[in-house]
Amino acid sequence: MMENIKCEICSKGFKTIEGLNQHKTDVHSGKKKKLNVRLYAVIVILVLIVLFLSWTFISNSKKPGKYDDFAKCLTEKGAVIYGNDFCEYTRKEMNFFGKSSKYLNYIKCINNKALCDSKGVKLTPTWEINGEMHEQVQTLERLAYLTGCKL
Repeated sequence: MMENIKCEICSKGFKTIEGLNQHKTDVHSGKKKKLNVRLYAVIVILVLIVLFLSWTFISNSKKPGKYDDFAKCLTEKGAVIYGNDFCEYTRKEMNFFGKSSKYLNYIKCINNKALCDSKGVKLTPTWEINGEMHEQVQTLERLAYLTGCKL
């Protein structure tokens, strides 16, 4: 049976001399453990960056799209875009509108094959404007000209 070894400074008991020595080093050495200031600074900076990016993303997502009025006008004038999400040219056309594309009358031919076939859509994208079909990517300026919508 080991005897109880006491710390002469605080009278705390230990079973081994190694335990007493570790206690003296950790508690009574006079050295205070340094906070790793750099680590805390990096963490604070990263948290601030994440908060700033989140705020920026949220505030930008609430702003109206640049072409909201134009896209709404196209829809009001009866313009329809026939396309497919997997088609790079349809994606290019939709990207012209950015987040305003949600206001376009967009028919996905993959989901509406009969309608696209009945309209004679062979290429995507194809715009239907005033009863006329316009194949391939159209510029915003051309769409404005064809519909009379203000860009």
